Amino acid sequence: MQRDAVAGRMATVETSEVVAERSRAGWLSEGARAQIKEYAPTFLTEFAVMASQIVAYKLAAYFLGKQGFSEYALARRTVTLILPVTVLGMSVGLPRYIGFSNGRGDREAADRYFGATLWCAGGAAIVCLVLINLFPGLFSYLFFGSKSYRSLALPLSLMIVGLCEHAVACGYFRGHLQLNRANLLQFTNLAALPIVVLFLVHKSLSIALTFFGVVWIATSSLALSFTPLRTLSEKSGTEVRQLFSYGIQRVPGDFFLMALFTLPATIGAHLYGVERAGYVAFGLSLVAMIGGVFAPVGLVLLPKATTMLAEGAYGNLRAHVKSILRIAVAASLTIVVFAWTALPSAIHIYLGPEYEEVAPIARVLLFAALPYCVYLVVRNLVDAYHEYGVTAAILAVGLAAFLAGTYFGRHLFADIRLLLAAFVVSMLIIAGLSSWECTRILRVRSSQSN
Repeated sequence: MQRDAVAGRMATVETSEVVAERSRAGWLSEGARAQIKEYAPTFLTEFAVMASQIVAYKLAAYFLGKQGFSEYALARRTVTLILPVTVLGMSVGLPRYIGFSNGRGDREAADRYFGATLWCAGGAAIVCLVLINLFPGLFSYLFFGSKSYRSLALPLSLMIVGLCEHAVACGYFRGHLQLNRANLLQFTNLAALPIVVLFLVHKSLSIALTFFGVVWIATSSLALSFTPLRTLSEKSGTEVRQLFSYGIQRVPGDFFLMALFTLPATIGAHLYGVERAGYVAFGLSLVAMIGGVFAPVGLVLLPKATTMLAEGAYGNLRAHVKSILRIAVAASLTIVVFAWTALPSAIHIYLGPEYEEVAPIARVLLFAALPYCVYLVVRNLVDAYHEYGVTAAILAVGLAAFLAGTYFGRHLFADIRLLLAAFVVSMLIIAGLSSWECTRILRVRSSQSN
C-alpha cells in the first residue's frame, strides 16, 4: 500500500512536471509549429526573390556596363510604378472575396469573383499595352527623360502584362489557401527567371526585357490553366462592381507608394542624367529589399488584427502589435547599420571599382529603410480597422511632402543629396502618421471596452 502511494505521488509529480514543461513551451505547441510550417515557405520565397534581385543587378552591371545597368534599374522601377494601375487592387481584393465566399461554402461565387478579376485586370493590362505602344516617344520621355528610349516601350509593356497575369494567378491560389502553388509561381517568375534570362540574354537590354515579358506571360498563362478560366464566359456584373469598388480604393495607395520609390530616380534622370538616376534607383531597390523582409508580416498580422478587433481583445492586440513592432525595429535597425557600414566594400566587390559613386547615394537612402519597415508593420492594423483607404491618405501626404521638398529644395541647392533627403523625410512622415493612427486606434478601442 505504501509503495503504491509513493508510486502514485511520483506519477503525480511527473505529470505535473510534464504539464509545467508543456505550459512553459506553450508558444511552441503543435498549433504554433503548424503556423511556422505554413508561413515559412512564404518567407523563404520572399527572401529568394530579394536575393535574386541582388544577383540580377550584379549580372546587369557585369553584362550591360554602367549605362546599361542604369537603364535596367530604371526599367524595373518604371514597371513597378505602372503595375498597380493594371492590377487595380485585385491582388488584395481577389483573395479576400474568394476567402469570404469559401467561408460561406459558396464555391460558385468564388469562381465568379475570379472571372470578374480576369475581366478587370485583363482589360486594364490590354489598355496599358495599347497606350504605351501607341505613344512610345511620350512614354520614354516621361520615364527615361529622353525619346531615344522608345525601343523599350514594347518590352516594358509585355513585362507589365506578364506581371499582371502573375498577380491574378497568385491571388487566386492564395484565396483558396493553395500557398504552395502561389509560392512556386512567385519563385519561378521573380526569383529564378530573372537570373536565367539575364545570364542567357544580355547582348541588348531591349531583347533581355522582351524575354522577361514573354517568359512571364508564358509561365503565368500556364499557372492560369489550373484555374477556372471558364468563368470568363459567365455573368459576373455584380462581382465586377464589388471588386472594382473595393480595389479602386487601394489603387491610389499602391500608386503613391510605388511613385515614392520611382520618382526620385525619374526626377533624377531629368535633372542629373540617366547614369546617376540609375544609382538612385539602385539605392531605392535596397530600401525596398530591406522592407521586403517585413512584407510577409501582413499575411499574418492583418487577419489576426481583424479577428482580435472583432473579438474585442484589445489588450492582447496592443501587446501583439508592440511585440512585433519591437522585433521589426530591432531587426531593421541591425540590417541598416550593417548595410551602411559594409556598403562601400560591398559595392566595390559587387559592382566593381568604377561604381564607387553608388555608395554615397545608397547610404543616404538607407536612412529611409527603418521608417519604411515601421510603416509596413503598423499599416496592417490601420487596414484591419478602417474600411476605407486611410493608408492611401497617409501615403498621399508623404508623396506631397517629397514633391514639395524636391521642388523648393531644387531652387535652394542644385545637389542630388537634396532629392535623396526629400525621400527620407517622406518616409519619416509616413511612418509617423501611420504609427500615430495605430496608437489612436488601440487607445480608442481600449477606452470603448472599459
